Amino acid sequence: MTRKELERIFYLKRELRMWERRYNELIADMSQDSVTADGMPYSQTNKITRPTESKAIQIADHAELIRGKAAEIRVAIREVEAFIVGIEDPFVRQIVELRCIELKSWAEVAAQVSKNATEENVRQIYHRFLKDSGL
Repeated sequence: MTRKELERIFYLKRELRMWERRYNELIADMSQDSVTADGMPYSQTNKITRPTESKAIQIADHAELIRGKAAEIRVAIREVEAFIVGIEDPFVRQIVELRCIELKSWAEVAAQVSKNATEENVRQIYHRFLKDSGL
């Protein structure tokens, strides 16, 4: 496992949130469109689609993309968890788990692992572990 792979979940989750925001914007935009029924038939071979159809296709595409990203995140989490299980020191294991899987801030990590730990302590332990592990 490389450092980049270990910290990849953060960026994958951020990307997922970006696509979810875009998906929600498309849903909101579609619901704001007024549908007019002009009674005119639309040809199946017509190259110009109705705006609602186009947006529905975009929404479906984004939903599929979101499902794919969520699956990618689950795979990445399993890989990182397999690595974390192999860390001998339970204190370091907790720090890596909280930072890389749960995406906690250094302050949150410090608060969860020990009453006496500081942000700087846990950050140094984490980076020292990565350096010593060759990551």
